Amino acid sequence: MSSATDTIHGAVFRTAAAHPKRTALMYRSGGAYVGVSYADLTGAVKLAAERIAAFGIRKGDAVGIFSPNRPQWIVADLAALTLGAIVVPVYNTLPPDRLKYIVNDSGMRMLFVGDPDLFSKVGSIRDETPGLEEVIFLDDWGIRFGSSGTRNATDSASARRGAADDVAASDVATIVYTSGTRGVPKGVELTHGNIVSNVNALIARGRISSDDTTVSYLPLAHMFERTCGHYVFLFAGGTVAYADRRETVVEDVGAVRPTVLIAVPRVLEKAYEMVRARVEGGPWVRRGMVHRAFSLLNARANRLYRGQRVPVWLSVRCRMYDALVASRFRNIAGGRLRLVVSGGAPLDRRTGKVLSVLGFGIVEGYGLTEASPVVSCGDLENHRLGTVGRPLDGVEVMIADNSEIMVRGPNVMKGYLNKPEETAEVLDSDGWLHTGDLGRIDDVGNLVVTGRDKEIIVTSYGKNVCPTSVEERIARSPYIEQVVVFGDNRKAIVALVVPDREEIERHALKQGITWTSYETLIEHYAVMELLNAEIERANADAASFERVVAFSLLPDPFTQENRMLTPTLKTRRQTIGEIHAALIEKLYEELEAKVAH
Repeated sequence: MSSATDTIHGAVFRTAAAHPKRTALMYRSGGAYVGVSYADLTGAVKLAAERIAAFGIRKGDAVGIFSPNRPQWIVADLAALTLGAIVVPVYNTLPPDRLKYIVNDSGMRMLFVGDPDLFSKVGSIRDETPGLEEVIFLDDWGIRFGSSGTRNATDSASARRGAADDVAASDVATIVYTSGTRGVPKGVELTHGNIVSNVNALIARGRISSDDTTVSYLPLAHMFERTCGHYVFLFAGGTVAYADRRETVVEDVGAVRPTVLIAVPRVLEKAYEMVRARVEGGPWVRRGMVHRAFSLLNARANRLYRGQRVPVWLSVRCRMYDALVASRFRNIAGGRLRLVVSGGAPLDRRTGKVLSVLGFGIVEGYGLTEASPVVSCGDLENHRLGTVGRPLDGVEVMIADNSEIMVRGPNVMKGYLNKPEETAEVLDSDGWLHTGDLGRIDDVGNLVVTGRDKEIIVTSYGKNVCPTSVEERIARSPYIEQVVVFGDNRKAIVALVVPDREEIERHALKQGITWTSYETLIEHYAVMELLNAEIERANADAASFERVVAFSLLPDPFTQENRMLTPTLKTRRQTIGEIHAALIEKLYEELEAKVAH
């Protein structure tokens, strides 16, 4: 028989009983952060569970959450889980047709909605979702943390009747739909046991405790944020603070002063570029000091990595430069940040090295929704840059003959909802999850992800090209914000490049270039020459078949709104290729014309 702590809500309630007065959540109100105690959180959860039960929601029913990150999101989540209901998180950027598919495929009976715009989107599909009985606007519930109503609900008989006593670790807790980069999305069924095992392993790996605080800004509809950025801290008795908006993350981090930050590479790379631009734009004395500091700190890091002795003179100078320079960078993040976990996509090694040298405890992890989501993660004591750490305790990783990463363990999904054939394709009879990712194990047991099988470009000459490696080299240029390469079944690799607008305009001003619009600026021959030189620099270290031979510049970035980025800011290669098919074809036609002449 399962114990209460075998379930997600049971583990949170256990923490609340042990630390009722500790701060569980923080959110901005009137411009300042206010806290929600564990006692008030669980009080709100019990009241919400009572109200959900009043609508007839019972164990096994699907309840959706369609909202930006906010305290009410996690209240609705835990309340539904308390009843034994199955939570279906929905990205708030989804178009109506994708929302309709998820509502109908999951059999959703109730949907929580977080803001008026999303409410209107739901309204547009109500006639086509007959099984959706209730749509609840979160703000209409009137739950106020710490109010007398919330406290009374904690001990109410009706609240106790609403809770399901027979929720087990083997019961499905959530159905999470993949982002759908190819075809219709699949609903990943994850049990309470899947997620609880992953959370407990992550707490042990990261040494998360009730003293830790994080800032939540990645979408809760993604398991990376939900597991790593919420459940991990709520199980451990820590604090989750909500960023006001994604655009205010830097300001919010400064105000909250987190000890742990969960991040995707794009956010870390943007932060690095922002700091780099500030340094390069400053007085030459400051630039010189920063460069000297990094050089010395890097030299010390390299010696420590190789197990060599650090000379006294280097150690003394590094302490000085750490106090004068590196500490100022750490203070931007509040000065308490001990651990930064990067996941969701490969982190550029240069960015990781810079953060590490400056004293940020940076580690990488690897996972996928089907694994709840984390498979492996580095630890501060033994992490090796360029790897995604060792498999979590209890998780097995095997590299197949074709280099595919195979995973087995208590975190592996039950299957895809309503899709037995697709489930059988990725879950074999021995319990191994076929991830579709490629990798290897290094000499000390760390996993190294080398690419994705479905994304490998095979040129018409039969050469295999990992597109992410090519893109990472090109994106190191300060003048390039985003890049996606193509070349499947073609003779050569071409790229669509989104320049960094601020850097391009700054360069144009220095060079005395005049322009009437940004679109005309990026067509200027001097700008084209600049970016061509940057791409040629990236090509220098590549094999001949990996080199980008032609590119086209795009004025507008890839975003979630234009469907070219996933919610975790990874590029949707197939979607980008379809939207810009004519432009890609034109690049190849121009290449053919050059060859003909």
